[in-house]
Amino acid sequence: MATKTRAYGKRGNDNIVLQLERLNIRSPQKASQGEECRPPRVANESTERTPERPKSKKNKKHRQSLIFDQCDNIKTINVDSKTTRHLDPLTCLSEVSTAVLDFADWFRVWISHCNFIKIAQGTYGAVFRIESKAEPGTFTIGKLMPLRAPSGFGSKTKEFTAPGAGHNEVLLLSRLDELPGFVQFRKAEILQGVLPAVLQAASADFDAAHGDDITNWWTRACSNATQLWLFLEMTDAGTDLEAVITNQVQFRPRTLNPQALTILEIRDVFWQVASALALAEQRFEFEHRDLHLGNICLTLAKDIVSDSGHALWTNKASILVTIIDYTLSRACVSSSVKSPTYSDLEKDPALFEGSGLPQYDVYRDMRSELEGNWASYRPRTNVLWLHHLLATLLESADTYRGPEQNQLARDLADLKQWMAENNGDNTFGNAQDVVRYCENNGRDGPQEVKKASK
Repeated sequence: MATKTRAYGKRGNDNIVLQLERLNIRSPQKASQGEECRPPRVANESTERTPERPKSKKNKKHRQSLIFDQCDNIKTINVDSKTTRHLDPLTCLSEVSTAVLDFADWFRVWISHCNFIKIAQGTYGAVFRIESKAEPGTFTIGKLMPLRAPSGFGSKTKEFTAPGAGHNEVLLLSRLDELPGFVQFRKAEILQGVLPAVLQAASADFDAAHGDDITNWWTRACSNATQLWLFLEMTDAGTDLEAVITNQVQFRPRTLNPQALTILEIRDVFWQVASALALAEQRFEFEHRDLHLGNICLTLAKDIVSDSGHALWTNKASILVTIIDYTLSRACVSSSVKSPTYSDLEKDPALFEGSGLPQYDVYRDMRSELEGNWASYRPRTNVLWLHHLLATLLESADTYRGPEQNQLARDLADLKQWMAENNGDNTFGNAQDVVRYCENNGRDGPQEVKKASK
């Protein structure tokens, strides 16, 4: 990344934080003042932790499933003892149903109440937006991932999710949903069987619309009668930021330059992401480690429905931001186990060989920062992703703006340059440093910000 060598020049009153204060946005530090929320510091570890079985299956309270009262009579499948042991990292969690459900019967119940539209195909699975037939306009999101088999077909397929990795994602979803800015978890279920024809058709429609071919591993998983699946249900977080800035969707009515976000919208999106990361760092020593624009979702304020009890940030652009997908994330979220939940990315070297998109440079920069030790806590990785976010948004910014917005654009460009610094004391160490910088009106550089926080 580019290195900035000049000192930060003091601005007038029309800078980032004054803009934020006018909007009455609460920072995570102010929201959690006086509360001790950092978990114990974790020593460097080179192995993934083994999940610990809780003493009971007492469920933590989460949002209800879209068809929560319709799922009691679904057929279950009796799997052998080898498969039971293989699934233990998932079934030991209170958030996951212990029974393996028959996929065809499970889907029969869902499709009688809902419509499915595929909205994304990721490396490890597919995402569907599910709409209630009884209440049109009421949505939930379903993430469907093929699980590795204990042996035979699918046991070595790297794109299939290992039960241990599924354990990590469910645990992170469950714990992080208590924080504003993170997606709200509903439930997790294990299924077995062929992918239903309706979902296969939805996948074909998605691939045709996006010019993609269904990958070989996904096709084989769809047609395997003994295939195990992990289904994660969560609230609908809206439209992903990548689709918004590339004009793949009509996000909201606009009279000027509909392809671009305004500088005020960029400011609000960035602030909410930085604030959410800062609070998650404080609470769980959290690093997202995959915060490309596809993992940031936007919802217009008029469309926001929250059942979590969180106070929503207010902002002039009326946009609510939600961070999603913790497949590669790292955090200390278990109250009983002191080692972190994380993904050892050294096992996926192809991740660091990509080219053509700036996000691939971020993966390589993270690897250098962590020196191959993915269990360690290096929250500067959050700064790397914040820099990527702001740089990408500023490149796509709406050029129709007045003097006040031009000043804000210059302030954001200065912040982008500071986040690119990697020079000892002149380095933002985490998202909390970035938030403090903004709260301090951008008057001090990283060195002064970090001294003030001690």
